[in-house]
Amino acid sequence: MSLLEDLYYRKICSSERICSGDPEYAQNNKVFLEHMYILQARLSPEDFTMIEEAMELTDLQIFISSASAYTLGFKMGAAMIIEVLEDKEELIQTKEKLVLEQIKLDRREL
Repeated sequence: MSLLEDLYYRKICSSERICSGDPEYAQNNKVFLEHMYILQARLSPEDFTMIEEAMELTDLQIFISSASAYTLGFKMGAAMIIEVLEDKEELIQTKEKLVLEQIKLDRREL
């Protein structure tokens, strides 16, 4: 199956693969959860609920930002490929010009 088909059939989900297996991420998550348990024990249920709601909003903001950065990066990469392909003739001509210039220089030295 092709990459495009995998994307279409949702066999690829890059957002799920971002931090999996990263030991620093796992350690930070562990510390975060420990802090949350401490806060839950110290705060009133209403205050802790407010913290959870604020964290959900933060998670949503991070998700939106990540999606935006992902699509922008993809578009920039595609734009670079297009630019390179559009200038391919110019690159080939430049190489040919360099070879011709070198031939001229070589002739002058004879």
